[in-house]
Amino acid sequence: MKPLTTLINAIGETVDRLTLPAREKRQLEAELTEKLRTHVEKLAEEQSSVLREEARGNWLQRSWRPLVMLTFATIILTGTFVSLPILADTSRFWDLLEIGLGGYVIGRGGEKILQTITRKRRRF
Repeated sequence: MKPLTTLINAIGETVDRLTLPAREKRQLEAELTEKLRTHVEKLAEEQSSVLREEARGNWLQRSWRPLVMLTFATIILTGTFVSLPILADTSRFWDLLEIGLGGYVIGRGGEKILQTITRKRRRF
């Protein structure tokens, strides 16, 4: 707010130096201040919009877990029709699938719980 106050004071000083009747000076100062306030409000609105968008993340940030699990599902589905060495009983693929599935379920559940907790705190 300090820069805004400084700018409004500068507008007032500039208008005072004009050779206009006092009524017109006040009107000009009020109009300029209103335009400045409107502009600042628009900037604040755009800034909050950008911050909301950044908080949501981009498509890849939101979708990497489902993509990984879809890849695993595709490998398993392909393995039912074609012999794939990656699906052998001694393969480490199954360990990776367990870790991925556990991380997906636990990680996503944790995110949902944190979102619920932070929403409740904001209400109070």
